[in-house]
Amino acid sequence: MPDNQLKFIYWFAYYNLDSPSVRYRAKYPLDFAREKLGVSSYLVVPGYSPTRLLKFIKVYVSALLFRKHNSIIVIQRVQSKFIYATLLKFLIKIRKTNSVYDLDDADYLDHNPKTIVYFAQNCEHVSAGSKEIAKFMWQYNKKVSHITSPTPDLNLAKYKKNKVFTIGWIGGYGGGHKDSLTEVVFPAIKNLAFQCKLIIIGVTNNSDLIEIKHFFESCRNIDLEIPTDIDWNNEHEIQKRIVKFDVGIATLLNNPLQLSKSGIKAKQYLNNGVPVLSTNLPENNEVVKEGVNGYFCDSTVEFKEKLIQFHNMTDHEYAQFSLNARKSIVNFNHFKYIENFEKIKDGTQ
Repeated sequence: MPDNQLKFIYWFAYYNLDSPSVRYRAKYPLDFAREKLGVSSYLVVPGYSPTRLLKFIKVYVSALLFRKHNSIIVIQRVQSKFIYATLLKFLIKIRKTNSVYDLDDADYLDHNPKTIVYFAQNCEHVSAGSKEIAKFMWQYNKKVSHITSPTPDLNLAKYKKNKVFTIGWIGGYGGGHKDSLTEVVFPAIKNLAFQCKLIIIGVTNNSDLIEIKHFFESCRNIDLEIPTDIDWNNEHEIQKRIVKFDVGIATLLNNPLQLSKSGIKAKQYLNNGVPVLSTNLPENNEVVKEGVNGYFCDSTVEFKEKLIQFHNMTDHEYAQFSLNARKSIVNFNHFKYIENFEKIKDGTQ
């Protein structure tokens, strides 16, 4: 390993592993970097338990007083005014060199941006999960890099359609995600004439569950599956569920909050060899290639047309789309992700 190569990452997360951001941008990449690249790390999640407090003190003191050679300090999405944020503000005042503020959601639209702006201005670099976030952060720090969220490659992939054509969606069912599904996608699926299965993963509200079942109750050709026993921290089980999809739905609304999303849903499907039907908006159009690993659909009519097209595809045609989906991951795998942070440290990003 060259003497100037990245060897250690101090990562201070804004929340615990229940957050997809902490899992996909911190936990899984750091595990990968340690196991495959020899890059060690500390991952700190805030909390008041004795265990978490002791770990924070240990890592904080290490970063502040005994910082490891060839290391970077990452502050991820911290936005509060509490003691955790205050101590991290002091840390980067002392240890600004190779410090990074990482933001993969437009938190400045939902929260007072004062703390976000502080870290953007005082960290040496900014890592943005989308181009829209990068544009916003550029006004506070010119050393901003677009580093898209990666997906863990567990070698779980499909190359053949199910006997019953299966449409899938995964995520947090609510807000803009719910609106885009109910307004655009569900009507398209409801009007399909062939036998199919619809799997929706991520519904937690009982009223939403009832609403979805009511919407499709007259559709005898649609087998509706809405699993509720989801362990979001078990990535292997999550990917096994995605592999059951023949097509993955990735919709975003044309509003500032949704346009700033990092496109993780589309990348999850592609990672498992599942072609994507997506709205043609950032960041989805960074990874979905029209007619190669999926299609863009901007209306109910277009979603219906493409669903019919995938249903009618030969096994050979479908296998090519699936193979192309798997090939896409070179643009957002863990190698690429850690390489981008290496470039930040070296000043080449």
